[in-house]
Amino acid sequence: MAAVSLRLVVVVVVAAAVTLSVRSAAATVTVEDACRHTKHEAYCVKVLSARPESKAAADMPALAELALSLAAESGAEAASFVRNLEKMPGGMPPECLEGCLAKFQDAVAELRRSKAALEERRDAVGAKVGVSEARADGDTCMEECQKVEGGAAPDIVDRIGELGKLCAVALALTDASMSKRP
Repeated sequence: MAAVSLRLVVVVVVAAAVTLSVRSAAATVTVEDACRHTKHEAYCVKVLSARPESKAAADMPALAELALSLAAESGAEAASFVRNLEKMPGGMPPECLEGCLAKFQDAVAELRRSKAALEERRDAVGAKVGVSEARADGDTCMEECQKVEGGAAPDIVDRIGELGKLCAVALALTDASMSKRP
């Protein structure tokens, strides 16, 4: 009787291990597979694959977190760029730069909050809201600069575009991660 009980326990343990292994394998996703969920597929593959962390990020939530990190880095770099433009004589009007700097700083804060929400695996919907707000902040910066004589410097326009693409990738991967949780 004890041998039968022991065999039953072993069978149950092995079955549970196989189930967990299958679930884990099903949740594994490559950067290429993940990026198929985005409208900027080639760009997504390029920026995520360039980061060593993407090799360890084998599921959608981890890749979404990486995309959020990249978007936050892009926003922080843009804010630094704008801050440096303030020091350049004859550059863009100060009121444009100040507003743009504030918008990029807001975007970075939203992206960091979104990443934290997603990392905790509790609030993907909140993460999406934050990314959408960050993207809007970048777009609003551009609108404000267009209202000011002299408009926006081409470099800022490029950085806004970069932030927008990264936010779009992060949103798409966050959406996909909501349906791909193990």
